[in-house]
Amino acid sequence: MLLGLHIKNVALIEEEEIEFGKGFNVLSGETGAGKSMIIDAINFVLGERTSKDFVRRGQAKAQVEAEFEIKDRDTLSAIQEIGIEADDNIVIIQRIMTAEGKSTNRVNGTSVTAGMLKQISEGLIDVHGQHEHQSLLNAARHMDILDKFCGEKIEQYKADLGVLIKEYKSILLQINALAGDDEERSKKIEALEFKINDIEDASLKKGEEEALLERKGYLNNIEKITKYTHNAMELLYLGADEEMSASDKIAQAIDDVGNLKVIDPDCSKIYDELNEVGTALDDVIRKFKKYSDEIFSSPEELDNIEERLDIIYRLKKKYGATVEEVLAFQERLQEELNFISNSEEELKKLSLRKADIFSKIKVDCKKMTDLRIKTAQQLEQEIETQLKELEMKNASFKIVVKQKDTFNSKGCDNVEFMISANLGEELKPLAKIASGGEMSRVMLAMKTVVAHAEPIDTFIFDEIDTGVSGKTAVRVGEKMATIGKKRQILCITHLPQIAAMADRHFLIEKSVKGEKTVTEVKALDYNGAVGEISRLMGGGQAGNLVTKAAEEMKKYADEYKSSIKVK
Repeated sequence: MLLGLHIKNVALIEEEEIEFGKGFNVLSGETGAGKSMIIDAINFVLGERTSKDFVRRGQAKAQVEAEFEIKDRDTLSAIQEIGIEADDNIVIIQRIMTAEGKSTNRVNGTSVTAGMLKQISEGLIDVHGQHEHQSLLNAARHMDILDKFCGEKIEQYKADLGVLIKEYKSILLQINALAGDDEERSKKIEALEFKINDIEDASLKKGEEEALLERKGYLNNIEKITKYTHNAMELLYLGADEEMSASDKIAQAIDDVGNLKVIDPDCSKIYDELNEVGTALDDVIRKFKKYSDEIFSSPEELDNIEERLDIIYRLKKKYGATVEEVLAFQERLQEELNFISNSEEELKKLSLRKADIFSKIKVDCKKMTDLRIKTAQQLEQEIETQLKELEMKNASFKIVVKQKDTFNSKGCDNVEFMISANLGEELKPLAKIASGGEMSRVMLAMKTVVAHAEPIDTFIFDEIDTGVSGKTAVRVGEKMATIGKKRQILCITHLPQIAAMADRHFLIEKSVKGEKTVTEVKALDYNGAVGEISRLMGGGQAGNLVTKAAEEMKKYADEYKSSIKVK
């Protein structure tokens, strides 16, 4: 429920604080006084786009703040899911727009995006104005409206159907891939076999490229390797220029220290350690000599490596960034080749799966159709009842649900609302209704019915009483008062019969203060409400008789509201 609205620097409004009440709230005033500004402010704070003209002339920014009390658990959960706490079920939305057109949004002090704000506001208020008639006239929207009455069950059917359709489309793609003519299939097999053979002929191995590059680097440095190996071998083992090798020198040193330890036993430890050095050096020399003996290279080997690397680079350029990716691609090609080669058998399997899924889709669609037809019958009766109470006593309302040959995520139905407004007239699409008053009553009848199922607490009716007068206006007022027993209603009206039913009445007035035009909102007491009803009845020429009639109208309204039984 909308508890209050704070508006600052919006169009002609300087600053207004409006406290709405439960039940039926009416806003009235002279034409052009600014009643629609209140609705515009509500739409703005709920996330709707607006123009720069929304900001009062000469001001840097416009600000609207709305306070809601929320009882619906799903709406509260949706708010909490985006990280906003709602203490005592209170939600305060604040939206500011600068003169440059930039806006900021806050919910309970937390900044939110425009998308988040729209998500939150969807469960707060249902705004209905004259423009909404167009959506009701659009037959493409009728299924969505009917599905709202079908509840959660239809949404579950849609979810189940969505899974089946996704699988069905996947099967169709696979069938299309196989169902080409023999020539097309033969060409595809030939292309796959060429690629597979191209990779297979190379006999690639994981890690091969790295090993080849390492060997290539070795061969490119073979001269240096040979030179350094020969020099080291001469110094360690062979000797050079009549010089003793390191091995010979250490062996001689071991002999000399051995003789020394005979004379001086203190050298025994040194002799042992030097002997270990000699033994270790001999081991190193044996390993190094083996390494030296194995040094081998030939121009042919380097050419072979280059040729092999060229093959690898070519395949990588065509089939993958690495050898591993090329091999993985080969596996996928082979799977596809096997799939197409066995296409006849695979087509049989896919056709059976397709038929099975299609059968399940038909069952799901039938469930949706049956639910829609059942719901439509109940809805027809309820709307006809409401239309009769709105002085369309001979109206006949029909919801036509027809199955199509095709299906989509919503099933296989076409839904259209039909109406016969007068006795003896055939049923026609809503778009054929000429009377704005009849269209207003159809919409009000539907809103009355939906009020029993919708979780939304607040309905706004923006001058939907077009084309309505006299006794019909009384019935429209009664209907809104009845809805007001379960939901909060905000209604802009020019009709005294509707205004009289208000539980809380606000007067919208425009005046000139100094050199500025301002719009102000005033909550009316009983006498003020009677005075405004008199004005609506007398067109500004309210005399005693009109005032008396207004009092009688208000008295009747109060008695009627007292008699309403809430189910």
